[in-house]
Amino acid sequence: MQNAEIVKHLALALLFLACGGTGAMVSRGMLVRVRELERGLQMIASLRAQLQFSRPPLPQMLAAVCGQSQRPAFLPHCLARMEEGIAFPLAWRVAVESHGGAGLREEDRQQLLALGELLGAGDAEGQREALLVQESLLRSQLDRARARQASRGRAIFMLGILAGLTLMILFM
Repeated sequence: MQNAEIVKHLALALLFLACGGTGAMVSRGMLVRVRELERGLQMIASLRAQLQFSRPPLPQMLAAVCGQSQRPAFLPHCLARMEEGIAFPLAWRVAVESHGGAGLREEDRQQLLALGELLGAGDAEGQREALLVQESLLRSQLDRARARQASRGRAIFMLGILAGLTLMILFM
């Protein structure tokens, strides 16, 4: 009978940890989205600055951004595709769709895909203006993501803990 009690308590502890871990993962996902959107804004600011001052070719601009420590996760994959000879718009799309999912929502991915259609299209001034528009749109998404993470992140974590405690009590 004592072994059965030990197994029961271990199962309850695992149930508690699973619920708490789920709440922590969801809360962490919100934070990851905020960080990726911040990286996207930093990328846009860097691209705008390069277009304003030095105007290098697009692959060099992307390589410069890729060399930064705070870059979007998909950017190195885009550069790799371009080095394989794939045209920029397709390389960007493939990279965003396959490696741009780290915590991002579909609306965030769509925004990044739209950014890829603007880069390299038109003159430098037109691209800078388009980047300003994309930056404001991405900034509003970042503001909403930050507000959501601040208001719900801790609550979701605590709900996971409470759900684990509730289930432990019910199964005791």
